[in-house]
Amino acid sequence: MADGQPTQAFAATFVDELARCGLGSVCIAPGSRSAPLAMAFARHPGVRVWMHLDERSAAFFALGMGRASGRPVALLCTSGTAAAEFHAAVIEAHHSRVPLLVLTADRPPELREVGANQAIDQARLYGTAVRWFFDPGVPDAEPDAPARWRRLAARALAEAAGEPAGPVHLNLPFREPLTPAPGSVPAAVPAGGPPARVRRPAAAPAGETVRDLAHVLRSARRPLVIAGELRCGAALRAPLDALLERLDAPLVAEPTSQLRRRCATGLVEAADALLRDAAWAGAHRPDLVLRLGAPPTSKALNRFVADAGAPVVVVDGEGWRDPEQQAAEFVRGDPAPLLAALAAALPEPAGSGLWCHAWVEAGARAAAALGDALAASPLHEGHAVRALAAALPDRAQVVIGSSMPIRDADTFWPAAPPGQRFLANRGASGIDGLVSTGLGAAAAAPGMPTVVLLGDLSLYHDMNGLWAARRHGLRATIVVLDNDGGGIFGFLPQAEHPDVFEELFGTPLGLRMADVARLYGLAYHEAGAPATLAGVLRHALAGDGVSLVRVPFDRAGSVAGHRACWSAVSVALRSQPLE
Repeated sequence: MADGQPTQAFAATFVDELARCGLGSVCIAPGSRSAPLAMAFARHPGVRVWMHLDERSAAFFALGMGRASGRPVALLCTSGTAAAEFHAAVIEAHHSRVPLLVLTADRPPELREVGANQAIDQARLYGTAVRWFFDPGVPDAEPDAPARWRRLAARALAEAAGEPAGPVHLNLPFREPLTPAPGSVPAAVPAGGPPARVRRPAAAPAGETVRDLAHVLRSARRPLVIAGELRCGAALRAPLDALLERLDAPLVAEPTSQLRRRCATGLVEAADALLRDAAWAGAHRPDLVLRLGAPPTSKALNRFVADAGAPVVVVDGEGWRDPEQQAAEFVRGDPAPLLAALAAALPEPAGSGLWCHAWVEAGARAAAALGDALAASPLHEGHAVRALAAALPDRAQVVIGSSMPIRDADTFWPAAPPGQRFLANRGASGIDGLVSTGLGAAAAAPGMPTVVLLGDLSLYHDMNGLWAARRHGLRATIVVLDNDGGGIFGFLPQAEHPDVFEELFGTPLGLRMADVARLYGLAYHEAGAPATLAGVLRHALAGDGVSLVRVPFDRAGSVAGHRACWSAVSVALRSQPLE
C-alpha cells in the first residue's frame, strides 16, 4: 500500500472484499468522515450505490431492500448524530431478522472526548439490536492489515446473513486525509485466495424430534395450525399441504406468512373476524396448537389460543419468539424439512375431517358476511383492502404498514394467488420509515409490481422518503388510508376520554395529499367512495413511476364500520349453527 495512505487502501480493499462475498447494494447518506468508503463504493463496479439525503430514510430504504431480497444491504453514514438516525431501522432489522451491514464512520481516538466537532460515543450505539459489533480501530500499515480487512468484511456479511439474519454494526474511525490526491484512484490490495465462507448445512431433523411430534399430532383430536410472518413461507407450501392432508387440522395463516393462498389445504378465511365471536370461539377450542413462524398479529387469535389452554408447539428457525409465553415446546431450524418428515411419518389421514371442515365452513361464511357488510357501510379500511386484493395482478408484492393496515389486511385480505407476497415491518411494529421500506422493496424487485399500503400518519412520518422515488426511477403504488390522524386509537380505551382524546391520540394532520404528490412529482389519484376504488386502483397500478392513491374516510365511521362487520359475522354464524 502507498506510504501514509492506509485509510485509502483499507477502503478500497474492504469494499472489494464485500463485493467478492456477494454484497450488491449500499445506501449512502452524504458526509465527510465517510468519504473514503463512499468513494470506494462509488468506484467499485460490483456494488450499486443508492444515494439518500436523509439517514433515516436511507436506513429504512436499505431495510426494505434487505427484507425483499433476503440479502445483506450495506448502509453508510458519517460520524455523529448521523449514526443515531439509523437506530430505528436497526431495531426493526433486529426484530424482523433482516440482514443489514451498518457502517458508521467515526473520528479517530484522539478526537473523542475532547469537544471535537461531530464526535459522539458510537461504540455499541445500537446496543443489543445487532448480531455483532466491532470497531477495528484506525487503519494501519502493518503487513497483515489487508488480510485482516478482508476477513473483517467477510465475517461482517456472514454475521448479517445469520442464522438468524439481522444487522451488524462496524464502527470505522478514519484519520485525515479522507480523500486521495486529485486524479488518484486507490486500488485494493489483491486478495491471497478465495473469500472466507460460512457453511450452514440444512441438516435433516433428528429422528427423535420427528417421532415425538408425530405422536403429539396423531394424539390430538382438535389440532390447529397457525402461521405467522415467515421469511421462508413460500417454501413451506408443499410440505405443509402434505402434512395437512394427513391431519384433521385447520390452517389460520396471516398474509405475511405467504401461506394464505388459494387452494391451500384447510385454509380458514376471515379467521380474525371469526374468532371475535365469543360463542363460536368457545365451542371450537383446540387441544393442540402448532405455530409456524412469528406470533400472530391478530389479538383475537392470540386471545383465543391463550383461552384454549392447549399445548403450543412453536416451529421457528428465528429464535425465541413467544411474547404470550404460551409455548410448551420450541423446535428450532428450517421448518420445511421438518414438515416434510412429519408428513412422511403420518402416512394415513387422521380424524374424521369434521373438525377442519367446521372451521373452513365457518370461515367461508364469515368472509361472505364481511363482504355483505362492506357493501352496506361507508368507506373505510376494509373496502380498500378488498378492492386492492381484487385489483392486484397475480404476481405482485405488498408492503403493509403498521398500526391499522396490517390488522385490516389480516381481517379482510382474501386468499391470494401464489405469486403475490406480503412484507411488513413487524419486528418492532413502528410506523417510522414505512415509505422508505416500501420503496426499498420496490428497488430490490424492479420487475414486480409493488404496492405500499399505509396510513396518513405513517406517510407523514417518512414523507422525505418519497425523494427516492424519482431519484432512483422506481415504480410503485402508495395507497394511503387517510383518516386524518391516528385511527387505531378509536378502537382502544383512550377513545373513552373525549376531553383529551383528539389532542393526544386522534392528532389530526390536515395534510393535503395532492400537495404531497405535487411536491415529490408523483402521479396522484383519489378514491372517495367504495364504488370508485377498483377503477382508481387499477389505473394507478397501470402507471409508470410512483403513484400516490388517497383513500379518505372518517375515523368514527371506520370504527362503526368495523364493528358492523364483526356483528355481521356473528349474525351469520348464528343463522345456521355449525358443528
